[in-house]
Amino acid sequence: MKYEFLDSDGNVVEISMLMRDAPSIGSIITHEGRTLTRIASTSVQVDPGANRSQYPYVSHALPRRLQGCKTDRKGKPIVESKRHEREIMARHGFEKD
Repeated sequence: MKYEFLDSDGNVVEISMLMRDAPSIGSIITHEGRTLTRIASTSVQVDPGANRSQYPYVSHALPRRLQGCKTDRKGKPIVESKRHEREIMARHGFEKD
């Protein structure tokens, strides 16, 4: 999965890493000699394994404990319907890849 970071010049840098290795938003890391700050991504990567024709579904791409969504026990957002999906995307400024 790709995560976005901000460098000291204000440029957005994307780094691919496993979800378990991703630092929290706001964390500062050093990558290839650069100091980077993890930022929230404005695009959402679509999980090809999720069947979006059946609602509700648990989103593995959206941030945990997302405002306006019920969550599963791990804090992952539950998308109730196509309309709910569109509302979430618009409210939080997300775009589908």
